[in-house]
Amino acid sequence: MSSPPTSRASDHAPGRKRTNLLAYACLAIGLVFVFLGTGMILDGAEAGIPVTLFFGLCAAVAVLQIWPGLLQREAHSAAALLARYPGPVRLKAAALKLWVFSLLSAVFGGVLLWMLLHEPLPLLKQLILWPGAVLSLFAAAMLIVRAAKDDIFLRLSRNGFETRLAWSSKTIRWQDTSEFAVVSISRNVPKLIVFDDAAVDRAGAAGLNRRFVGRNSSLAETYGLTHEALAELLNAWRARALEQDAIFTRWPGNL
Repeated sequence: MSSPPTSRASDHAPGRKRTNLLAYACLAIGLVFVFLGTGMILDGAEAGIPVTLFFGLCAAVAVLQIWPGLLQREAHSAAALLARYPGPVRLKAAALKLWVFSLLSAVFGGVLLWMLLHEPLPLLKQLILWPGAVLSLFAAAMLIVRAAKDDIFLRLSRNGFETRLAWSSKTIRWQDTSEFAVVSISRNVPKLIVFDDAAVDRAGAAGLNRRFVGRNSSLAETYGLTHEALAELLNAWRARALEQDAIFTRWPGNL
């Protein structure tokens, strides 16, 4: 029988400390310019609002970099969830995180749009900024739709797990998955839970994911748990399911 997931200590590697120092510096600079931008607004300067919004965005990103758990509080106990095996158990994504990221994306796209409409920019800069503005505003709209539908979940069952976004769902069998691991592509990219799905290999669609994260499939959402806690829960749940499959296969009547 597999053991319940256990929590791990935080990673205090030198790279992480350097990232935090940079984030603190960005936070300080952002707050200073938010203060200056507020003064510009009070003085009636036209650029005061975009300056305040842009550096407020920088400060918000720095806060999330320093304290990533602000939008991802552990709403469930991994051990308690494992005790509910074989389920089904359904974990929902945190809608607050989607609303916050939609706001940040909208602010960034809005500032770019203001620059394009109010500043005499060279053609090359316009060609760079227009796609950024459009994509940021489109991403904000998509995040708002996902948050409003509140239908993003992970469902664990005896035979596998189902992930659902606002517009699609996918079911994966435990027999097709490898163990789950947590990776970070770089110091500035959020963590991902990665694994191999045999069905993806059979479909010949594994190349891009495997090139960047070493596995052919990933989970970016953590559904109220930390990345490490969710990976351990998935591994423990998978181990129990595969253990039962092995017992069933060895049973004399099933040979």
